[in-house]
Amino acid sequence: MSCAQPDEYIQIGATVIYADTIDNIAKKLQHSFPEYGEATLRSHLLMNGLAEAEILHQTHPEASESARQKMVLLLEEYGKYNPVVLLDANLAGVSHEHKATPPTPSQLGANVAAATAVLENGEWSPPVQTSAGWAIVFLTERKFGQRSTASLDVDIFQIEIADASVYRANRQKWQNAPLSGSDELISCLPYEFRDPSSRE
Repeated sequence: MSCAQPDEYIQIGATVIYADTIDNIAKKLQHSFPEYGEATLRSHLLMNGLAEAEILHQTHPEASESARQKMVLLLEEYGKYNPVVLLDANLAGVSHEHKATPPTPSQLGANVAAATAVLENGEWSPPVQTSAGWAIVFLTERKFGQRSTASLDVDIFQIEIADASVYRANRQKWQNAPLSGSDELISCLPYEFRDPSSRE
């Protein structure tokens, strides 16, 4: 990955996403998808949850920080165990999802895919932002084969910080709001995102 310039960004309404934010996450994915170029990784991340996550966390900073701190404490208490122990604890406000899926942003979401890309079997991820809140991920197994195509068996525990109407509104904002910022970042996106007039 090339070094991002400090002034490279995409802006969606009041939400600003800097290139180094995108590229720091993309570096983790490059571990599993070394054949992907910089523009492809940026596009995959933005189109599969990163933009919506940034909109959510920048517009709900207090709720975001509260959920992050809860996830840090959860990991401190349960991080040495497997997911069964955490499930047995039946923690209020923490949802669980088990997935057996390819390790792609389109299947797992941008930040979860990136976090999982650098995990080995039996490891927990640190807390990661999602388009709904904060999550921790346990990698039970990465099947044999190339990391970019191997099936994953993962458990995702999440604390949501808003409700479904907020998530829907964030998705609409990302899909329909005019974009501004650095041409290099905007040009990574599909045509309808590069040219706001195509969405009218």
